[in-house]
Amino acid sequence: MEYCSLMSGSWGNCHFIRAGETSLLIDAGQSGKRIMENMEIAGCGDKPAPSAILVTHAHRDHIAGVGILARRYGIGVYATEGTWFEMGSLAGDIPDGLKHTIDCAGEWAIGSLGVEAFPTSHDALESVGYVVRNEGKAIGIATDSGVFTSRMTQILQDMQLLVLEANHDLEMLRTGKYPHYLKRRISGVSGHLSNEDAGSALAKIAGRKTKKVLLAHLSQENNTWEKALDTVRRAMPEGAPALSVAPRCTPSEWFCL
Repeated sequence: MEYCSLMSGSWGNCHFIRAGETSLLIDAGQSGKRIMENMEIAGCGDKPAPSAILVTHAHRDHIAGVGILARRYGIGVYATEGTWFEMGSLAGDIPDGLKHTIDCAGEWAIGSLGVEAFPTSHDALESVGYVVRNEGKAIGIATDSGVFTSRMTQILQDMQLLVLEANHDLEMLRTGKYPHYLKRRISGVSGHLSNEDAGSALAKIAGRKTKKVLLAHLSQENNTWEKALDTVRRAMPEGAPALSVAPRCTPSEWFCL
């Protein structure tokens, strides 16, 4: 199983995972053209499109390209009922045969990949994260959550690869230029995880099998790569897994499990 972040942050979010002939996107938060360009840059293979798109929630930086990719390439789209409701016309018309409604804690298979959804705490209806499994290996994707819940702690234990939100530095957010209501939204229980939250979460869930942690969805205004990496490292015990940051607009390195 292989993973690459195609983009990460408020500009757009998109994860690519493949195993054998099966590949999928988790979110498609930029134009379909830009996502396909980044897939080509990353070297995502000869197939013109992934097998499926899994949607975490209906904010534009996660769904902007969902509709066009689904229609153009006939890709099945998986989302919770609440996400389908909020997406509405934002994703454009998606044929009923391509629409799959999932449960917030559902499990199913897409080709050779096993997928499990879990609830997150965000200001979107029925927002979720995902665990993707293949041949005993697991990748956990957990972004856009104001708190790291007990369910997230349970399901994300000892993943081989963790993609975890480290959205903001608390002091940068506090003293930054954002209006007060937006600061409250970001730091609230339905907002985003801070660097400190990410470090605390990883101290609970990173285990012997965890080889790599990719910090994702960093704010361009309220965080830096250096602050995120330093804060999370200080929260981790000696011998912790390797840390890196998902680039904002370009593909990340490949992670092979």
